[in-house]
Amino acid sequence: MHQDSKAEIRKHLVGFVDTRTTDYAESTMRMDAKRYSDPAYLAREHEKVIKTHPMIVAHSSELVGPGSFLTAVVAGTPMLVIRQDDGSVKAFANICRHRGAQVEAHPSGRRKMFSCPYHRWCYSRDGSIRSIPFDDGFDGVDLGERSLVEYPADEYAGLVWVLPTTGAALDMTARVGPELDRDVQASGIATAELYRKRTFHLEMNWKVVMDGFTDAYHLQFVHPTTVGPFFHTNVYKVDSFGKNWRMVVARRGIEKFRDDTNFDYDEFAKYAIPNFTIYPGTVITTEPAHFEVWSVRPDPANLATCLVTLLFLVPELPETEKATRFFDKNWDLLLSTVEGEDWVVAKTISEGLAHGDRPELIYGRNEKATQLLHSQLAHDVDGPDAAVPDGRPS
Repeated sequence: MHQDSKAEIRKHLVGFVDTRTTDYAESTMRMDAKRYSDPAYLAREHEKVIKTHPMIVAHSSELVGPGSFLTAVVAGTPMLVIRQDDGSVKAFANICRHRGAQVEAHPSGRRKMFSCPYHRWCYSRDGSIRSIPFDDGFDGVDLGERSLVEYPADEYAGLVWVLPTTGAALDMTARVGPELDRDVQASGIATAELYRKRTFHLEMNWKVVMDGFTDAYHLQFVHPTTVGPFFHTNVYKVDSFGKNWRMVVARRGIEKFRDDTNFDYDEFAKYAIPNFTIYPGTVITTEPAHFEVWSVRPDPANLATCLVTLLFLVPELPETEKATRFFDKNWDLLLSTVEGEDWVVAKTISEGLAHGDRPELIYGRNEKATQLLHSQLAHDVDGPDAAVPDGRPS
């Protein structure tokens, strides 16, 4: 975080610890539980929210040099993401404009050009037609109109983002907004190195996973022996910036900054852990020794399930066995926490909601970030009148 943000956050978090309070929403919130499982709602949500917001497809280091590429599926669309000769990144539908075959089958690599395996229509790195065999058979076809379909792409915070909607511009700095961007840039994530990457397929709706990322209420209960002892449960500060927000949770020991007249910003950062949420499903977590970038989205093949990609970033790649063991230990602790604790409970939630006998869920005033997520989703899916789900704050 930026130094100004740290100074402001300190006052709140130390105060919450002293008063045994937290950053409260204005009221509790009730929400129709069918929003997690109703096929019609999930389909509207996918069209109106998931397809209209950018997703992370890679760390910038995965596309090194002109012609480097990777393939991915973004909101159901197969994508071919290519580093251009000028250093920029472009994203295209990985679909040949002749007969619709997949142009590139490999997950990643580097090429001068890309050719469809069906009839060898060839495309340049910028998506334009390079050549086609027996072109005399296509008299009257304007090949300039047969370039690969392009999707908006941008690089931000050392990450490659793609918007799964054609015809729009993508400026991630503008989407994040100046206030939150200041904190993201100050975190140092833009120069961090990719250490590990993994994608999980989870048998639960994506919102159940996001609920866990927006909740500091569960820490001591779900994680009593892993990460729970390191944090103050139910103590956090949330600030929203448009559709995005920053949630900062308090580690135990933050109390020592209560009367610190010579405020050490770097030391304080070890006790105030920010999560930057880029709506709807990207969470950037700044830990004392590493970064976590979580990308959570529904599986287009089954919207009741989800795909979660974790990028584990470090300030510098380790050069010694000791440093490697340190990062491996952090990685193992992270996976044991989310897989063995968070997602075990989340699976029971998903299974319980699927029965349909719970008409509504309730979010407390101390679940402010979770309320922000669901209020914005309701607004985007069902309109302004649904900004508070069901229009019924209690």
